[in-house]
Amino acid sequence: MNQGLLKCTCAAVLVTLLAWGLYVGRPVLVPIAFAIIATYVVFGLANLLRRVPYLGAPLRDGLRHAIAATLMLFTVYLSVDLLLSDRDRLMAVAPKYEATLLVLLTKFAALLHIETEANWAAIRRDLLASVNVQAIMTATLSSVSSLLAAIIVVLLYATFFLIEHAKYRRKLVKFAGGSTRIVSIIDEINSKIGIYLAMKALLGAILGIVSWICMRLVGLEFAELWAVLIGLLNFIPYAGSWISVAVPTLLAALQFGQWNAALVLFMSLTLANFVVGHLLDPWLMGGSLNLSPAIILISLAVWSSIWGIAGAFLAVPITVGLVIAFSAFESTRRFAVLLTNDD
Repeated sequence: MNQGLLKCTCAAVLVTLLAWGLYVGRPVLVPIAFAIIATYVVFGLANLLRRVPYLGAPLRDGLRHAIAATLMLFTVYLSVDLLLSDRDRLMAVAPKYEATLLVLLTKFAALLHIETEANWAAIRRDLLASVNVQAIMTATLSSVSSLLAAIIVVLLYATFFLIEHAKYRRKLVKFAGGSTRIVSIIDEINSKIGIYLAMKALLGAILGIVSWICMRLVGLEFAELWAVLIGLLNFIPYAGSWISVAVPTLLAALQFGQWNAALVLFMSLTLANFVVGHLLDPWLMGGSLNLSPAIILISLAVWSSIWGIAGAFLAVPITVGLVIAFSAFESTRRFAVLLTNDD
């Protein structure tokens, strides 16, 4: 048998089994993956604090890590508190949004001169039945309890990872037989992913604050909650920006019943996402990840299909780790070149 065909077949079978294992084990693996990401964020923020002029360098490592962990816990607490406090209010405004949607549909039909058509009533009835605002909000908010349980599990895992980080590093050195090569590879992965996640968290906070100002200026309801969600969506490449613009714009249209405020919000949020995504992001990141845009989209699609929304958040960090690991060995370096943006 052709050796090349045999290797390709074995590789395909191995990848299929690995993907199947990741899919089946997602209830256990996803919280662990998010706990690892939270640990990376803490260490990344601690490294950023060390770079603060005059203040960061004198701080001890333990104090920097404590400050970074406190910031992350405060952000989680703020997000959960906003979700819980606005839950009843969201359910209360759902009927009003449905009525506004009906008015907008009627205006749209009048604009196209189809409101007098015989089948317009049936089309409108079927559309409203399939797009039930209250049902969508109920289904979304009903998972709050499971979300809180998942957050607690993730924080518990992350706490143990932070406490035993140094111990696992020493075990890794012993496992590698005293070789420093594997340890240096792990350190490089940790450094790049940690800085990436910390920068994305910082950019997400900036984008959330700017978006909150834009939404408050037009008077959008629940601006604080949407601002936190927009900051979190900044971790999802490409699709996160589209969602963070489209959803508040649609909600503005449903709230006000006309498109003037919605268009103003759409333009301001688009401008904010453009500045953060195309100016601040490249300036702060400096192209250090060097990932191909096509590879980012493919990894986003693959990990989203395996782990859902969680996979969308984890796609880029996982891909970065693979690139660094592949580039460290001569036999897999060509695969790393395929994933990067280099010629």
